[in-house]
Amino acid sequence: MIKVQDIVYCVFGAPDLDAMGAFLTDFGMVEHARTADRLYMRGAGPYPYINVIQKGPAGFVAVGMLAGSEAELDAASKLPGASAVESIDAPGGGKRVRVNGPDNYRFDIVHGIEPVAELPVRAPLAVNFAWQKQRVIDLQRPAFEPARVVRLGHCVMKYSDGDGAARWLRRTLGMLPTDRLHRPDDPGITLGTFMRCDRGQAPADHHTLFALQAMPGDIDMHHSAYEVQDPDAVHIGNQWLRSKNYVAEWGVGRHMLGSQVFDYWRSPTGYIFEHYADGDLLTSDIKPGDYPATAENLAQWGPELSPTFFDSVRL
Repeated sequence: MIKVQDIVYCVFGAPDLDAMGAFLTDFGMVEHARTADRLYMRGAGPYPYINVIQKGPAGFVAVGMLAGSEAELDAASKLPGASAVESIDAPGGGKRVRVNGPDNYRFDIVHGIEPVAELPVRAPLAVNFAWQKQRVIDLQRPAFEPARVVRLGHCVMKYSDGDGAARWLRRTLGMLPTDRLHRPDDPGITLGTFMRCDRGQAPADHHTLFALQAMPGDIDMHHSAYEVQDPDAVHIGNQWLRSKNYVAEWGVGRHMLGSQVFDYWRSPTGYIFEHYADGDLLTSDIKPGDYPATAENLAQWGPELSPTFFDSVRL
């Protein structure tokens, strides 16, 4: 077993690189490099890319996860069905091991990708609370602009056996269960498990992967989620994407499990992309929770859940 430490990138197929590039730019990413058949999009953080779009049929291809060391990368190459350690032919170089997980999802375990200089992003807005004033002669005037993605935060995948997938993530990638969602009328039936990276006493996102129980015949990536600097950026990003006539899926609201202020959008290929801010951070000693999958446990506030939210819709 290894212990992955972060999520690095997602790889998607798309028949039209220009259309996906335009969407991801309006979503708040920046083109870092492009070839005849690949588009590398970055956030403001240190990774040279967090989304790779390769020309071809629309579909999810892979998720990249960070190995804690070169020794762990070598250990990953010894996992059942794993590739040998290979060089990454992409900006920043580095090495990877490809591992096929449950339902044939591809996980790239990566190490040694060279970082890039971070991009400027406006500072998070100071807030005046009723009993704590932080802003005096400091006016709120954020620009109307894309939400300025900082990093890829998590992915949600639909599995034929969500429980089995969560066990695989735990025993193969060293991830920890944070919260389990079960059927409201039958606590013995798992509908999904939020999994976080095991960083010991260093804080980790509430979830980096979510193993979702799929309906029969609906095995696919559900959504990928990208952190922005503050909740105002989520709201401004919502207005920006509406002004560009993209397809809104669900939001703006605040989740219960993870606490993120969220906003979901459909890309030109139909995959869901999420903006979020203000997510929970946990250490490895926090025990997992167990909750019924009710509307109240999906969102604290926000619009009613979209009826197509859990659909694998292609536009």
